[in-house]
Amino acid sequence: MSDAIESFFRDLVTPGLNSLLDLLAKSLLVTPQLDQLPVMGQIWGNSQQIVIAVYATLILVAGIIVMAHETLQTRHSIKEILPRVIVGFLAANLSLFFGGKVIEIGNALSRAVLGDQLDPETAARAMTDTLMHDLDGGGLFVIFIALALVVMLVAVLLTYIVRVTLTIILLAAAPILLMCHALPQTEGIAFWWWKAFAGVMAIQVGQSLALVAAIKLFFWPGGITLFN
Repeated sequence: MSDAIESFFRDLVTPGLNSLLDLLAKSLLVTPQLDQLPVMGQIWGNSQQIVIAVYATLILVAGIIVMAHETLQTRHSIKEILPRVIVGFLAANLSLFFGGKVIEIGNALSRAVLGDQLDPETAARAMTDTLMHDLDGGGLFVIFIALALVVMLVAVLLTYIVRVTLTIILLAAAPILLMCHALPQTEGIAFWWWKAFAGVMAIQVGQSLALVAAIKLFFWPGGITLFN
C-alpha cells in the first residue's frame, strides 16, 4: 500500500515539476518585450489617438489657468504650465518607447541579481537534477517536498501571468495617463503610472532574488541539505 501511494504521488509530481522548471528557465523571470509586439503597438496606438484628439482641450484648460494667474490663482504661471504641456505631450507619445526601455532595465536587473553563474537555465537544471535524483529513491517526505515546490511554482506562474497582464494594461493606458503631466491638477495621475510600472518591474527583480536565495540555500553546494 505504501509503495502504491508513493508511486502515485511520484507519477503526479514528476511531469508537472519538469514542465514548470522548464517554463521557469525560459520565461518566468523576464518580462516579454511588449513594445516590439505589433498587437501591443496597435493597442497603444488607439490610446495615442485619443491623446491627440483631446490634447487641444488640455491646452485650452492650461491657457485658462495661465490667464487666471494673479486673479483667481497665484500658483501657476506660464513658466510652470508651458513645460508641463510639453512634457505631457512628449511623455504620452513616447510612452511605448519609455516602457520598452524600463522592461529592458528590469530584465537586465533580474539577470544581474541571478549573476553569471546562476542564469534561469542553470537554476532550473540544478533543481531538476537534485529533485529528480531524490524522487527516484526518496520516500514520501521528498515527494511531498517536491509537491509543495510544484504548488509554489504554480503560484509563481500565476504571479507571472498577473504581472504581464498588468504590464500590458499599463502600457495600453500609458498615453492617456501620462498626458496628465500637462496640468498641475492632474499630474498625480501620471506619477501614479510611473510608480505602478516601476512596482511591476520590482516584482520581477524580487522573484529573481527569491530564486537566488532558494537555489543557493537548498540546491547549491555548501547550502542547507534537505534531501539527503
